[in-house]
Formats: sequence, C-alpha cells, structure tokens
Amino acid sequence: MVTGIVIPADEDQPIFQREFRGLSEYQEVVGGYIEAVDLGSLGASFFAHDESKLVGAPMNRRATLAWWLACPYMRHRDTIGGDVVLIGLPDAEGDTKSVPDELIALLFNTKSYKAEYQTADNDDAFNSNSMVYDDYWEAANAALVKFDRWAAVIRARVVPA
Repeated sequence: MVTGIVIPADEDQPIFQREFRGLSEYQEVVGGYIEAVDLGSLGASFFAHDESKLVGAPMNRRATLAWWLACPYMRHRDTIGGDVVLIGLPDAEGDTKSVPDELIALLFNTKSYKAEYQTADNDDAFNSNSMVYDDYWEAANAALVKFDRWAAVIRARVVPA
C-alpha cells in the first residue's frame, strides 16, 4: 500500500492521510482518470484529474500553491483543479511510492511555519524575515507573494519556524 495525502479542493475540508491500494482508489479521489504532476523539489507528485478544467472542477488553491512553490516556472501559467492526492516520486521502475515522511511531518506535525527566499545574488542560501504563520498554506501564499513582488527571488519554500 501507498500512503498519500488527500488535498480537497474545498478549503473548508482538511487535508488527510490515506492508504491506497491501486489506480482505482486514486481515480475515486480525483473523480476520473489521473495525471501525475511532478513536484520535483519537494520529492513528491500529485495525482490529479487529467481533465479537471474540461469537467469544470474548481481550482485547488492549496495544490496550486504547492505546485507553484516547487515549480516556479508554472506560477500564473496554470492551476490544479479538483481534489488531488499527494504521493512520493516514482521509483526507478515507475512504481508509485508513499509521500515522503518529511512532508507528512511538515504538513501534520509542524506548529508554525516561515517562508524562505533564495535570491539571484546568493543562490547558495535561503533568507527569511520574522513573519511566522500557523498554517502551511498561509505561509506558502506569503512566499509566493514575495516571489511576485521581489524580482531578485529565484526560489521560495516553506519550512518549520
């Protein structure tokens, strides 16, 4: 079995962990055929509905924020629609792996977060400010706002405070 994190499009619904036995269970969660969306820098992927926009699924703001943080080149170019499953990157044979333990700890066991930024003049280090957030998604949004407003930022991430 694979451990995944379900991220509902409805932000009033909490994210939750779930064990998956196979393709049909992923399809059940996303509401149709799946496509994998790579989140390389997070060591994870999403399974999302491959035709979410065509079927009118609502934008999944939380999944979109995570995608834009992991893949800055997608910012403001595309969004993720509908409910998604966060899973690990596939292994060398292409088999689905569980979501990394670090992401489970970050999303479920962390009490406060901060946004960090990497700038073009110092791409070896991340910097932050004194802002602390109680919610991962709030911190992710703040990181992306900074990304949009400060041209020197080349990467942003959310870490425990």
